[in-house]
Amino acid sequence: MHDYLVSEVKNITPSTILLGLKRDENERPIAFQPGQYAAINFEKRGKKSAVRCFSIVSSPTDQDELKFSMRVRGRFTTKLSKLEEGTVVNIRGPFGGFIYDVNRDKEAIFIAGGIGITPFMSMMTYCSKLNTDNKITLLYSVQDQNDIAFKEDLLNIEKNNPNLKTIFVVGNGPIDKLNPSNAATGRIDANLIDKYSSSDYSNKKFFICGPPGFMKAMVSVLASKGVDSKRILTEAFTQSSPKQSSILRSWPANVYAIGLVGIVLGSLIVMVGDLLRILPPKSSGQPTKNSPYYLTNAKQKQIDSLVNSIPPSPLVITAPTNQTQTSSSSSTPSSSIVNSTPPTFAPIYLSAPAPKTTASIPPP
Repeated sequence: MHDYLVSEVKNITPSTILLGLKRDENERPIAFQPGQYAAINFEKRGKKSAVRCFSIVSSPTDQDELKFSMRVRGRFTTKLSKLEEGTVVNIRGPFGGFIYDVNRDKEAIFIAGGIGITPFMSMMTYCSKLNTDNKITLLYSVQDQNDIAFKEDLLNIEKNNPNLKTIFVVGNGPIDKLNPSNAATGRIDANLIDKYSSSDYSNKKFFICGPPGFMKAMVSVLASKGVDSKRILTEAFTQSSPKQSSILRSWPANVYAIGLVGIVLGSLIVMVGDLLRILPPKSSGQPTKNSPYYLTNAKQKQIDSLVNSIPPSPLVITAPTNQTQTSSSSSTPSSSIVNSTPPTFAPIYLSAPAPKTTASIPPP
């Protein structure tokens, strides 16, 4: 967790604010990449707020500050809009795999819907400050020309680097306040994407961020153009919890998950091995020479042979134990007695005779 101090809170449209945070001098900066998001919470009057996630607007090149932007719609964002300068804000992160790689993605089309512009601001600002030669076109869908967040910032970025171009696509109302070279009316559709991609879909990477319905429509358009899903990176945007549906995921989380699975599987293998070592082998009826029970049986036979070789005591006599008793009701044929095995004798122990006792007669 990192502590930042509120440096500014201002409206950039009638419904959108910009939250500026300055890094505490005792805190190390957050090492984020363009397009990632962070979790925010704060304390007011001794009471901690809930935690909410927002895309980072500022560039990773700005080590001493963080900027976030959000629409003011609920209790949390309303409280954020009223934070005073110097208030401590706790930051956790960064998170997310919706990341622009300047070395890999040389040509890209950014498609933003509404407040989904926020991660793209970090990407565009980053490329502008590094003065990269990456060719990027941002198609930014808005409801009307008076509710365009970061309009001046995007125009200045394009002015400083012509490779970074922005087209504002206005759904309702006039576009007289916009330069015709940067404006279009209606919605982002297949024809508009054809126009600003020069109908070349083979080498470009497509980044999409916005409401779920907007996202689904844009992915469908690109699929109809034959764009491989591996070249489409998306993030279904909500202010509280951005959810990724892209081919990339947050790689640190994947590493931790794989490590945990490996630990669990390793533990199971060790446990099974231990059980196999301590459990007795499955009996096959007769012990083998390799069986641990074979030695035990052989030893027992030696003991039995030794005991049987000891002559009986004088007080012991032997008697047959397997003579067949016959009776008038017996149904056993006499031949079974003849062919039976010789009788064996079991010892019978005789007790010593009890001593004689003489009753004494008392004297008269």
